[in-house]
Amino acid sequence: MPLFAGVYETNITPPPGVWMSGYALRPSGAVGVHDELYARALVLEDGHQRLVLVVADLIALPYAMSQQIRGKIAEALGIEAKAVMLHCTHTHGGPYLGTFRTMGEADPAYSDVLARKLIGVATQAASRLVPAHLTYGETSAQIGVNRRRSGADGRISGHVDYGGVVVPTVQTLCIDGADGRLMALLCCHACHPTTMERDNLQFTGDWPGAAVAHLQARFRKEGEEKGIAEGALPFCLVGCCGDINPVRRGTWEAVAENGRQVAEAAHTARWAAHGRLEGGLRAEEVSLELPLLPPPEDAALHSLERDWETKLQRAGDEGQVGQVLMAEGHLAWVRECLRLNAERSYAVAQSFSIQHFSLEGVSLLGFPAEIFAQYALDFSRQTRQPVIALGYTNGCWNYVPTAAEYARGGYEVAEAYKYYGTQMFAPDCEPRIRQAVYPLLGIDDPDTSPYELLAGRPRG
Repeated sequence: MPLFAGVYETNITPPPGVWMSGYALRPSGAVGVHDELYARALVLEDGHQRLVLVVADLIALPYAMSQQIRGKIAEALGIEAKAVMLHCTHTHGGPYLGTFRTMGEADPAYSDVLARKLIGVATQAASRLVPAHLTYGETSAQIGVNRRRSGADGRISGHVDYGGVVVPTVQTLCIDGADGRLMALLCCHACHPTTMERDNLQFTGDWPGAAVAHLQARFRKEGEEKGIAEGALPFCLVGCCGDINPVRRGTWEAVAENGRQVAEAAHTARWAAHGRLEGGLRAEEVSLELPLLPPPEDAALHSLERDWETKLQRAGDEGQVGQVLMAEGHLAWVRECLRLNAERSYAVAQSFSIQHFSLEGVSLLGFPAEIFAQYALDFSRQTRQPVIALGYTNGCWNYVPTAAEYARGGYEVAEAYKYYGTQMFAPDCEPRIRQAVYPLLGIDDPDTSPYELLAGRPRG
């Protein structure tokens, strides 16, 4: 079955002054641009199915915004919305779009331009379809470390666990033209793009941006050597990394080195790949109702309310802008919980859509969450076909740990959902997600036993 592919990219860098996302306590909007942010689109078509993947240097799209953009792209290209996947690289050096509390305000003018650009980059890629074929490769690589270390009591006591769960691979999908020339290279690695920390006030794609830049330079050099004016377009995707941070952090040198390592691994995986993929294209999307934990009890909420009121007063008196935003955001969450308790109107479940692209035998899974690494290991372990599992896709609701992680507590379980302004997913989400994914991957007799903890670490 013939395959056609088209790619395109567009710059989505906001102007300085737009608030940044990913960290609370920043004192102002961005003061400059360290490296430009981009959106890139890949469109594949086999005569029966057309698929669209858009990858953007953003922390995450708000769910409603992502649904609107998917609908507009689908309408423009005459396809179903389930055939449009919007993935964000989760850089913590990008613009604030409204996904979190405590981090300033979204700029409506920028959000409007961004939506138009994401729609435009997809339609431009669709207008450039040429004959192509795909190859898949992977190699060992690891720039991150598990960020949930257990103490003697089994509870989270630190942010670096060198023996914890990671996904130590870089996966690649090569899109080659009919003449054998590389058109695009998708590479995926599971590590939070948090190399730069909250003191950074410059827009940056973090390590995914650096990986793309490194690959672009390599492809440009290869093209010059062959007399080709335009090199291949690299894409960097971010896997299931809810519990993984970079080992090297805090400097631009660390950003460059993290990106270089991923890019070099992607280059190795590219050349290790062999044989053209076959099997056609398919898009699926399944929607679950994931259970939520109820809000905290009123007594605990009133205590938190008093604490945050005091902190807000102090921060205002001292002119600490970041502290004011933090206190205002948490107060809003506390008061919302009190209202929900009073009205007995809190949600018991959250709609949660999982998207699956079958790319000639390679499975691309998209989750609208900060999903833990163990899920990706599970999906790959239980099927022989390559599985590229992504977080931050079509929105981002919150963290999704495995069930065994709840007893350990920690930021991802006990605190992060407050920044999202939601209720926390319940432990029963793990079996529901796994049972929904196995049919998508064609696993007939899956191992559905829950993951246990051994010395504070999951084992499957």
